[in-house]
Amino acid sequence: MAQQMEFGTKLQKRREGLKPIPMGYATAEEYKAAKLRELKPLVLDNPQVLEGNDEGGGEEGGEGEGSRGVRVTPRNPKMAVYGRSLDDISKFLNSGRYDPDAAKDPQGARKLFSKEEKILMNRRIPDLAVATSGKWQPLHTLAASGEFYLVDTLMRYNADINVPNQEGLTAIHKAILGKKHAICNYLLRNSANPFVRDRDGATLMHYAVRTASTQMIKVLLLYNVDINLQDNDGWTPLHLAVQARRTDVVRLLLIKKADITLKNHDGLTPLDLCLYSGRDARTYELIRLLKLPPKPRKYAQLTE
Repeated sequence: MAQQMEFGTKLQKRREGLKPIPMGYATAEEYKAAKLRELKPLVLDNPQVLEGNDEGGGEEGGEGEGSRGVRVTPRNPKMAVYGRSLDDISKFLNSGRYDPDAAKDPQGARKLFSKEEKILMNRRIPDLAVATSGKWQPLHTLAASGEFYLVDTLMRYNADINVPNQEGLTAIHKAILGKKHAICNYLLRNSANPFVRDRDGATLMHYAVRTASTQMIKVLLLYNVDINLQDNDGWTPLHLAVQARRTDVVRLLLIKKADITLKNHDGLTPLDLCLYSGRDARTYELIRLLKLPPKPRKYAQLTE
């Protein structure tokens, strides 16, 4: 490596020596001296000025022209902001005004829990009846928010899985409305009632159709939930799917043999709801589905 570097430097010097000298100069030294005279470099007459003295005015030297070579004493930027220096801090600490115990609380460290709170926290079984209202149930809130681990913890304390609130909704209603499919499956596996109705007579299938959850519709069908049950106003899940203009849900319900002839208390079938919905491309598609219902896959393969 050293030989290569030495060879490189020699080669570079040889190449520089082969450069042509401009006209009017006898040697390269004369050309260099002429170039230096053209550039007019600044040459200090007294280079010892650069060795700045602290006595001579380090503080005044920042403004004058003669003090360009004097080194400025370093300063702490934090002290420049707060307007104090380390000397001022040391004077304050050595003075009699500094009290090291001034910032301490005379009452001592504050405790996080009182004795009553500790007794409540040390209970192994939570008292859910106190932390419950007619509208807000702990299990309903956790099911709607998707807290699977906390729902499982409440179930270990024998929480009522089918307890309704003021509106007649249970935990599985809240899970369906929140589209928490894992919570819904967990509640059904733990004896949640799949045939429960709210105070208006709506079934879980109505709520699954309302949220357009095809996955939940299929799960409820596995639990033998009737797809044609009507609420107190005579509305079936198919009525609700047509009102929502969801062609995918309507197609699924028709494949699962939903009855298109059932009427609500106003005497309207799902097809009538389409006709009253106005002129729209989605309406034409729904009418075509209702008049020409799709066939199940097995039956379609046999006819073909």
